[in-house]
Amino acid sequence: MQRNKALLAGAGFLCAGLLYGYVLIPLGLQVPCLFRQVTGLRCPGCGITGLCLELLHGRFVPAYNWGLVLAAPWIPGLLWLQRRYPKAAGISAWILAALLLAWGILRNLWGI
Repeated sequence: MQRNKALLAGAGFLCAGLLYGYVLIPLGLQVPCLFRQVTGLRCPGCGITGLCLELLHGRFVPAYNWGLVLAAPWIPGLLWLQRRYPKAAGISAWILAALLLAWGILRNLWGI
């Protein structure tokens, strides 16, 4: 039962993402980054929409956000750790968060 709910939620997110990427963005209806609008700086997640759209079109262009591209393999590892070693998963998640925060600061300093 729990697995069916997770699969249904995943399918819903996938459909919402495809609708957003293939219908709303071409119509000019994009969700803006509130952090960037307020500060003028890029947040650690800025560029993920462009990266996902490029992947949907079969193009791998990591220039949108190198930090997220390099952090992506860490996510399945966190999920695996959570099931076997919850304390290690928590520490690893904090390390990932710190690295993404550092990435967000460095990309603004270097203008990436």
